[in-house]
Amino acid sequence: MIHLYPFERSFDWNEEIGSLTVKRTYSTVVNLKSDSGRRCSLLLKTEDYLPRSALIEALPALEKGQEIVVNLKYVAEGFDPNCPIDSPKVKWKDLWLEWLGFLEQEELAVLLDKIDKPEKMIGLGPGSTPAGDDFVVGLIMAFKLTGNDSNEVEIDRNTLVGKTEWFSSEMIRDALDGKFWRRGIELAHALAGDDVAKILEKTGKILEWGHLSGKAWLAGLAYGLEQSGVY
Repeated sequence: MIHLYPFERSFDWNEEIGSLTVKRTYSTVVNLKSDSGRRCSLLLKTEDYLPRSALIEALPALEKGQEIVVNLKYVAEGFDPNCPIDSPKVKWKDLWLEWLGFLEQEELAVLLDKIDKPEKMIGLGPGSTPAGDDFVVGLIMAFKLTGNDSNEVEIDRNTLVGKTEWFSSEMIRDALDGKFWRRGIELAHALAGDDVAKILEKTGKILEWGHLSGKAWLAGLAYGLEQSGVY
């Protein structure tokens, strides 16, 4: 059994887990599954922080299905995945309305038919994490930021598995719990401020995420802000 020792972790990954199973490996990320089915991740880059994740100096060669132990004892906290409480400023409305234009692209147009039924978007669209799932997470963040009840999206967390792939189901469950990835939280903080250069920088970081995931996420955030009744 391999034991790994991160040097920093997210605030919410504070439980000692006996063993984790390797689900998928990338060059800078390893996704792990606990006995209870939750996703945990080891990362090389700070910008990839997400709920239940930890930074490590280097990733060893790991194989899918391999069991490992992650030692979190004495590991410093480095990222809070909880949604910020400040709402975006209305002065940025024209900017986020531009993000809705991503849905006019041919690959994302399939989402338009279900845009008023978020539960129908689960597992819908292209991408290793389906674009519909990314849209829904952005939508939920908008509801959280504007003080709306995310129950209004009418998504049953208990039926997510089977509707979409495992990583996406975990991403949506975290969003319903008010927890998000670092890139989204940094954009939310920027939208609550006055620095346009920072907003554009953080938007660019999200657009770098996957071929379509970032665009679908931004469209979901914009749609949610417009549906919130706040602006």
